[in-house]
Amino acid sequence: MRKHRRRRTLLYRFYMKVKAYVAWFLFWMPWSTLKCIGITWTDWKSTTSSCLYHVLKQAWYKVWIISTVYIDVWAWKQDNKTHLTSLWHMSFWKFIAQAEKNWLTHMIVEVSSHALFQHRVTPLSFVGIWWTNLTREHLDFHWTMDHYAKTKAEIFDKLLPAWVSIVPDDFAYMHLVPHQAATFSRTPPHNASIYVDWLVQDPSLWFTLYLNEESIHIASPLVWSFNCDNMMISAYLASSLWLSLQEIGEWLVSFSWIPWRQELVKVKEWITAMIDFALTPDALETLYTAATWMWYRKIIAVFWATWNRDQWKRPLMWKVASDLCDIVLITEDENYDEEGREIMNAVAQWIWKECFAKVELIQDRAEAIHRWITLAWPWDVVIVTWMANFDSRCMNEWSIPWNEREVIESCFREAGYTLLSDT
Repeated sequence: MRKHRRRRTLLYRFYMKVKAYVAWFLFWMPWSTLKCIGITWTDWKSTTSSCLYHVLKQAWYKVWIISTVYIDVWAWKQDNKTHLTSLWHMSFWKFIAQAEKNWLTHMIVEVSSHALFQHRVTPLSFVGIWWTNLTREHLDFHWTMDHYAKTKAEIFDKLLPAWVSIVPDDFAYMHLVPHQAATFSRTPPHNASIYVDWLVQDPSLWFTLYLNEESIHIASPLVWSFNCDNMMISAYLASSLWLSLQEIGEWLVSFSWIPWRQELVKVKEWITAMIDFALTPDALETLYTAATWMWYRKIIAVFWATWNRDQWKRPLMWKVASDLCDIVLITEDENYDEEGREIMNAVAQWIWKECFAKVELIQDRAEAIHRWITLAWPWDVVIVTWMANFDSRCMNEWSIPWNEREVIESCFREAGYTLLSDT
């Protein structure tokens, strides 16, 4: 049985590799003039890729990006509505051909484990790679963390000689990195290639960045300490493209939020809503822990009981929310082929036994968002996760329109609050 499964996997991967080369040939074998930088990790990919994209654009590099959030081929920007981190073969090479047609020189590509396994970015090669964390995710596809990690590590086979890659200095999967990678760190001891010191969060970030025996002080508008990792990676890769640390520091300071990643909606009455894409236990824990260090009086979580992919992580996510938040509103996001009420019942059976926060189950997502407004008081923060950048939701056999920010703003106005964006 195992041999049969292995044979079937090899045939599948060969078929997908053939598709990749066919797509590449159909678009006249593009990317030969592009320097490609690849990012693969579980959480915070889009923030990091957007940070590097911002730095390179400020330096007047002719750069483009394909991220989970958006696709920007120079003066042609659009939301990524596919719900995919990495596009399928034909779409992917179509955009690369368009980039070459526009005479662009650099590109930043977010690469998922699915894309590596299915050869969606084959035969692309990279001049820079970063891989910063690996948390439990996509086990419905990979089955084991070992297979997930080995699939991710395939990206290093695509690194061109004499170019750079970067991983955390305490990287648990260093044995899968087949060459001497640079490292970064924001915790002592500082033996990394690039690191930060004197980190202060009040609420924005103040820190000193060290690289190649140089240092620079940065006052960033970003407010979460884990964003130091994003900026360190961007600084290191930008320096490998011959930008000075002084220039990089100036452009890092001008980088602020990207849409749907820790995006804030505020009202005059001192209540804040935060929209984020977090969809793993580790991402939620990082997000909620960072919020506990902020000025917020109470943390209200509106998050999801999702469909039948990765069911194993449901109790882990619910426990993280109940341990770190004061009020938890469980709602639905996308059901696909699973019945929403059954998901809610599964949540309830676990929650009443294990949770310590105040918990409510509201199946309708818009109703759940409206409910937290009645629970929130001045200086509270409500963190709404997962459906951040989606413009639709797959509910059984139907796809319904959805815009998380518009729903939140509408609920604020209905409750009589004044949005700061309206003043």
